[in-house]
Amino acid sequence: MFSNWPQSADAIQTIGASAGGELLDVAKSAARLRTHMLLHTSHEDPVQRLLVALSRGTYIQPHRHNEQWEMIVPLKGTLALLLFSMTGVITEKVEITPNQTTALQISAGTWHTLAPVSENALMLEVKPGPFRPAEFAPWSPSEGNPTASRAAAWLINAKPGERCEYTGP
Repeated sequence: MFSNWPQSADAIQTIGASAGGELLDVAKSAARLRTHMLLHTSHEDPVQRLLVALSRGTYIQPHRHNEQWEMIVPLKGTLALLLFSMTGVITEKVEITPNQTTALQISAGTWHTLAPVSENALMLEVKPGPFRPAEFAPWSPSEGNPTASRAAAWLINAKPGERCEYTGP
């Protein structure tokens, strides 16, 4: 699918210089407005690593990983990281860019989501394996819900203390 998939030679895995741009181009036209490139070989790997390209308007349902921390390394663009209480109130919002944030780590069990603030963004995501599905917040719309696009737009300007209200159709 991608011309710049990681190439392995002996003990080094190289990602082509244009891989990020190619991922961003695919994300623009993808139904979910995002795509990813896995850098690990299987869901069983002890460390899950992937490049994620996001276009503005993508909606990542707030979720948590009860047994895993998650590290985000911004590579291009601006992302908003939002943390939530158990009831969907934003407790913290941080904008991350490659120029100001080298990396950030989200603790296991923390309700969170990411929203691209810029037209597009590219990040490296790392978390312990093996792969485990996320637990999605019951107070937020699922990805296919008609209110998901409104929730995605709301996330960009939402502020700490505000509550996610987009749960119905």
